[in-house]
Amino acid sequence: MQNENQAFDIIVLAGQSNAEGCGIGPVTEEYVPTDKIFTLTGKVSDQILSDTERIITYPDKTLTLDIGQERGEEGAKIGELGFTFADAYVKNGLLAEGRKVLILRTALGGTGFKKEQWGPGCPVEERMHEIIEYALALNSENRIVAFLWHQGECDVVTDNTEENYEKQLTDFVRNVREKYDCQDVPFIAGDFCNEWESKNLEACKPIVAVIRKVFAGEKAAFVETADLPSNNQKTGNGDDIHFCRESLHILGKRYFEKFMTLTNG
Repeated sequence: MQNENQAFDIIVLAGQSNAEGCGIGPVTEEYVPTDKIFTLTGKVSDQILSDTERIITYPDKTLTLDIGQERGEEGAKIGELGFTFADAYVKNGLLAEGRKVLILRTALGGTGFKKEQWGPGCPVEERMHEIIEYALALNSENRIVAFLWHQGECDVVTDNTEENYEKQLTDFVRNVREKYDCQDVPFIAGDFCNEWESKNLEACKPIVAVIRKVFAGEKAAFVETADLPSNNQKTGNGDDIHFCRESLHILGKRYFEKFMTLTNG
C-alpha cells in the first residue's frame, strides 16, 4: 500500500451518516485534495431486515489508503466534515515536518447503540477498532490527534432511553481513551441537523442532552449546528436529516475551532 510507511497524525471520524458524509449541493469554497491529507477506507456489507434489524458484516477486510477526496462523481461530490477539519489542521501549522494527516473513515450510516451496532463486541465498533489498530501499526510514530464523533439520530428513532444512552456513550468514550492511551486527545461531537431535530424535538432532547453532557468533560467539546442547512433546505430533495455539503464543510471548521480551544492552539 503506497505511503503506508509514512508517519501520520490520525483523525478518527466515527458515528453514523452525518459523520460518514451525506451532504450534497454547491459549496462556497471547494475542498482541494492535497498530498498532505490521506484517508483510510474499508468496505462494508449489510442486509436490512426491518426498521430495527440489520445485519452488518465486513467480509472483505481490505483497507484503501489514498489521498483524501470527497466521494461521488465529478459535479456531484459528497461532503465530509473530516476534510475541512484536516485542511484547517494543516493550514494552521499543526502538522510537523515529514508528517501527514490520515483520516480514518469508521462511521456508518443508520447505526446506533440501541440496535447493538455500536458498543463492546458490536460490529461497527469492532471494525472501528480494527481500523484504528491497523493505522497505528503502520508506523511506530503514528499518533491519534483528534476523535470526531457525530451520532445519535439512530438512538432517537429507536427510542433508546436517556439513561441507557448516557451509559453507552460514556463507556464508549472512556473505553476508546483507555484502549489507545489518548486521555489528552480532543473528543468532539456535534448537534443534529436542525430541520430534522426541530420536527422531532421532544424525542431528540434527551439524546442531545446526553451528547452535550458526555462531550462537556475535560478534552471534550460540543459543536452547535442550529444555523446549518439540511440537504432538503439546500436542494429541495426532501432529505431533512442530513447536513448539506456546505454545512458539512462549515461543521468541520467548527470542530477544528473547538479542537484549537481544547489544545490552547
